[in-house]
Amino acid sequence: MKRRSLILISATAAFLLVLSIGTLIKPDVDFSPDENRYLTQKPAISVNNLLDGSFENTSEEYLSDQIIGRQKWVEMKSLTEAALGINDINGVYLCMGGRAVERITEADFDQKNYLKNLTQTAELADVCDEQGISVSTMLVPTAAYVYADRLPDNALTFDEDEAFRQAEEILGDGLIDIRNSLIAAKPKEEVFFKTDHHWTGRGAQIGAAEFLRSAGKISSAEKTISCSLETLSSEFRGTLYSKVLLKTIETDIIETSADARNADIKVEIEGKEYNSLYFDEYLGKKDKYAVYFGGNYAEVDIMTGAEEYGQTSKEKLLIIKDSFANSMVPFLLDDFSEITMVDTRFYRGDISRLAEDYDRVLLVYSVNNFAKEKMVLTGSLLK
Repeated sequence: MKRRSLILISATAAFLLVLSIGTLIKPDVDFSPDENRYLTQKPAISVNNLLDGSFENTSEEYLSDQIIGRQKWVEMKSLTEAALGINDINGVYLCMGGRAVERITEADFDQKNYLKNLTQTAELADVCDEQGISVSTMLVPTAAYVYADRLPDNALTFDEDEAFRQAEEILGDGLIDIRNSLIAAKPKEEVFFKTDHHWTGRGAQIGAAEFLRSAGKISSAEKTISCSLETLSSEFRGTLYSKVLLKTIETDIIETSADARNADIKVEIEGKEYNSLYFDEYLGKKDKYAVYFGGNYAEVDIMTGAEEYGQTSKEKLLIIKDSFANSMVPFLLDDFSEITMVDTRFYRGDISRLAEDYDRVLLVYSVNNFAKEKMVLTGSLLK
């Protein structure tokens, strides 16, 4: 027994020694693609950071981030937790059917800011209505709401029904409620990614069709909901996967409108012109969702070519949005001569002034992002 204990202690000590030496001599890693974040680098030693304790804290983070074989350790930890029945890992619920869903509780949902943004949206609608410009708002429900039947027992969420009731009370007919359409589709089709918080190509297609239907473009809505989808990637692992690193979750498929892939359009982003909505180089990277436009920008202008072909009756659309709109826009190209997207996180101009040049305005946000956003819709942020 004594010899066995000695062997065990010696083996453990040798393992820790090898682990420590290996961690210290291996080159530091700057970025973790799977976790989609930059890792802590070796801290510099100074009198100040030694005295205030920041050196000790940073050193702990550095050793945790740079430990040799870190990727495997994190994966092993997630597998162990999942095997033990732990279904809430790093702010992500592990759901039935091999799905990861972001945990958003009442504490995470900024109720005060949500109501403020709804009021601003209603004010923008009033300003635009005086000029004959239609304003609609599409709040995309969370995956936790749509897939509520697959959440773990006792999973904490926020009262999404109440949030939509408040939106309807303030926005009235200007609210496009797509909850039932997404829920109706999900038994047969994936409307949200399993590894990411965004909706799938099919979810975005449903959203586009509901917008067109609300705009009175019934035939266009029917055509949109039935249009063919083209697969861009079948190896997508999104932001939720980056939090849990659980390889038992299947990879996702990114799909888009087959017609949009070959559309004759002009896209202007930050002064540069492109002839496609798609940046295929991102399909070989971790953030494959950035295949749409290459990410998010203050303003993106899309000319569909309608006017060049004499289709002057087509409307111009302004979309005020978060990243959910990026995958939805490809389904709207046939119905508008010009589509401009502005992201309130980066845009600093007066959106109400910008809206004067358009026939319709559409706000597209996931409901929880809408509650976080610090919006200024009827004034300029430029100082």
